[in-house]
Amino acid sequence: MPFDLTPPHEYRSTLPKCVMRIGDNWYDCTTWRNSHPGGALLCDEFHEKDATDAFYSLHSKEAIQKLKKMKALPLREGDVSRDSVSKNFEVLVKKLEDEGWFERDWKIDFSRNIIPVLVLCVVGTMLSYSHPIIATLLISFGMQQAGWLAHDFTHARGKFSRFLAIVLGGGINAFSVDWWSNKHNTHHVFPNRKYHDADIHNEPVLFLWVPKKSEDTPYRPYQHYFYMFAYALLYVSWRMQSLTFALGSGNKVELFVMALNYSWLLFVLPLKVALASVILGGYFVAFVVTANHQTEEMIDSDDRYNYIVDQYRSTRGVHCADPFFEWFFGGMQYQLEHHLLPMCPRYRYPQARPLLKKFSEENNLPFHVNGVWEIVKLNFDVMKRVAESPALDD
Repeated sequence: MPFDLTPPHEYRSTLPKCVMRIGDNWYDCTTWRNSHPGGALLCDEFHEKDATDAFYSLHSKEAIQKLKKMKALPLREGDVSRDSVSKNFEVLVKKLEDEGWFERDWKIDFSRNIIPVLVLCVVGTMLSYSHPIIATLLISFGMQQAGWLAHDFTHARGKFSRFLAIVLGGGINAFSVDWWSNKHNTHHVFPNRKYHDADIHNEPVLFLWVPKKSEDTPYRPYQHYFYMFAYALLYVSWRMQSLTFALGSGNKVELFVMALNYSWLLFVLPLKVALASVILGGYFVAFVVTANHQTEEMIDSDDRYNYIVDQYRSTRGVHCADPFFEWFFGGMQYQLEHHLLPMCPRYRYPQARPLLKKFSEENNLPFHVNGVWEIVKLNFDVMKRVAESPALDD
């Protein structure tokens, strides 16, 4: 089955209707889906399905209020009650909301995260001609950490959070927040689900499961040798996709911020520092983001779907035993915590881990956490196993 990589803003629905279940009601989203900030495709994926957990996980209070103003259709004959795992998780989230877990402390965000990233980029720029190697390292770390912050603020919702996401993601990395939101929300909703989650579809460069003979390549048997080098091109790929998306959607704000970024790279920094920083920064990000999902189960597209259960099935956390890696991973070591509580500030994730582990035990769900080097080895083992397996018959 080919994977559709049509950019979300170019997606045109062929479904005459789009009706989804949220809670104990059905909602007709047919006319509204094309103005959905997360794209019409994601709406169509939930046509005639239960979108409750995904909706409440990824939408702001304002979006929930808009939903309540829409005409609610009653449940139909034969509709079943939501499963116990979803109901139990809803209780847990309500408890966390009441305790203020989703409220941001901007002093922490600025002092721990935003200001250090700006310092890395500014100092790196100042040293770029006199100490290019040190400058490259500083800017690379700044780019990586800015990516984590833009990711965090994109999930946070709200005008100020979006402003920070554009400044940090677009200004330092030339990323489109709208492109990222469309792509990344789909990953959140369908993690590791084949032909839904673009993050696991890196073929024909890299394969995460054994392909059919007609889809195979002559270099797959060697992918466990070169995949770490391929990771270094991550930021190059994201920059190209962001620019294509922003040009296609005509977002002048994002295009302006991207232009500032490329002006910094081309006219302020030495070219070798600029290129090396983009390559190294992308490698730093890829080192982190590939560890959390690639080692886990790849879910068939027609397998039974449950938003909460799928997060546990497809996600592995990382235990960082030292302060450097705790900072380096940028909150992504708490990947399950992030997937289940994406609008929660990342500095609360360490407290969330024991709660989600307890929830897994109470609901008979897997819970995987490994050390940094253990998870690197697990990732290598996946690449090697897929590389050495014979292709499947068509």
